[in-house]
Amino acid sequence: MTLLAAAVAGCSADTSDPTGGMAPPAAAPVAAAPGTTPEQTPEQTPAATAGEFDGDAAVTAVRTYLREQALAVNAGVADPAQVPDFTATLTPAGQRWALPLLAANLGDRMPGPYPSGVLASRRIEDDRVELDLCLQDRGWQVDRTTGRPVNAAHFGTARAVVLRVGDRWLVDDVAADGGGCSAADVVEERF
Repeated sequence: MTLLAAAVAGCSADTSDPTGGMAPPAAAPVAAAPGTTPEQTPEQTPAATAGEFDGDAAVTAVRTYLREQALAVNAGVADPAQVPDFTATLTPAGQRWALPLLAANLGDRMPGPYPSGVLASRRIEDDRVELDLCLQDRGWQVDRTTGRPVNAAHFGTARAVVLRVGDRWLVDDVAADGGGCSAADVVEERF
């Protein structure tokens, strides 16, 4: 199972599903300013262009989570005390599923965060946003020795739940939902 598979599996999906992970946008994510709120979008939005959701604090939170996940994988570290930038992207509930999955998937190298794209954003409550994502959930991690992908590329949809806790937006869950999407729906960021 790849790390993406594990990460997308989150706390609400079967962790044996190979579609769990994280992936950010073309530009490095920037922390949202305190008090920033995600923009509200229609219930069903067509696949977004790379910049359509720029400035949305919930999207920035997911992109930051995916970036920090990739950095932790590359460092080969899953100890919460050694990955404070990663754990800082997650709610306590998010940490309960994300840290064990991170630990189970160390070993390969990530050329950047999992490629991802936001398909839709819904404000469920003032402090809760759900994002529909497309993620390259396989074929992104590479073997540290050969530099080749450890498996064939695959793209799948996932739902992320992002909560505002104080003045920060944190990832609470990312779970594969079994839908399909394509490379045209994601943006790659490489380190």
